[in-house]
Amino acid sequence: MNEARLPIERIEYFIQFESFAVLIVTLLIGWLFYKLFLKKITEKRHASLRHRFIRTSFYLCVAGVLALFHWGVVSATWTDYFSLKVANYIGLISFLFLVTVLVRLAQVYVYLYLFLANMSQGVPRLIANLFTLIFSTFIISWIAADVFGFNLATVLATSAIFTIVLGLALQDTLGNLFSGVALQIERPFQLGDWVEVQNSDDKWVGQIQEITWRATSLLGFSDELIVIPNKTIAQSQLLIFSERTKPARFSQQFRFSFDVDVLKAKSAILEAVKSIPEIMTDPEPRVLMLEVTESWVSMKVFYSIADYGRKYRVGDMVIAYVLQAIKNKKMALATNTLSIVRDENDLD
Repeated sequence: MNEARLPIERIEYFIQFESFAVLIVTLLIGWLFYKLFLKKITEKRHASLRHRFIRTSFYLCVAGVLALFHWGVVSATWTDYFSLKVANYIGLISFLFLVTVLVRLAQVYVYLYLFLANMSQGVPRLIANLFTLIFSTFIISWIAADVFGFNLATVLATSAIFTIVLGLALQDTLGNLFSGVALQIERPFQLGDWVEVQNSDDKWVGQIQEITWRATSLLGFSDELIVIPNKTIAQSQLLIFSERTKPARFSQQFRFSFDVDVLKAKSAILEAVKSIPEIMTDPEPRVLMLEVTESWVSMKVFYSIADYGRKYRVGDMVIAYVLQAIKNKKMALATNTLSIVRDENDLD
């Protein structure tokens, strides 16, 4: 009888008032920290944290109610064997809810730290999920060994073959997971950055939206969602356009007839480009001559923009503004000409 009650006695050790008091105080400290130091985070982050606090509080309330029911039945004088057995199961469920609260509280504190350290930058969910996995594994291992008396060493030894088979079956999944972790450690890009991913003949362009266990999600120019496995990202050539490093630099080429006034043409292009609000003044736009032939003069304008996502929109404005400026200055772009040389011997 003592051996049979040993697990429930261990469970009862944790579902007492002191355990609930510690968790309630910890939850309140996290809530106060959120209210005092994270006022300036985005509304999406506010909603996420509020949801986590509410769910954690709900699980804590359920655990408390079940614990009260357990102690009420156990301490009653009229308790029979069946009622005691039901109360023990209720106590077990209360303990499991309490463990869930502990894991969720740890996750909340991770998000509080990440949001505080990255007020204006994105926080990949993979970091918090990885911490949750490690912490949950530790808690479950401790419960299995200390509360239920499982010998984990024996279980792991007997499941070695199963582990090998499972590892081979999940080779791609684990490859994506570790690639995602490596990307988070190296941090070549962050949420909100624009990237060009070049892998052999495949190329994807988009803004980083999320990094999960399996893949990295990009949002393309046409608002299409592009999901690329982390392993592919890690093995690809990346071009990263980030506002934190250097602005995105672009160019547009124009070809004038050979007899054009070069200085006048360069001035018209530069004046038109500088009038576009989205184009940065530092570094300032620049017009260079690239090619001179007997038929045309080729010039290219270089300009920078802060938001890579406006690449095509600004490019369209550059062409439109320059064409209008050329028209106002009564200049014209070069046209393709076809020269036909006749041989007099071929004439009748």
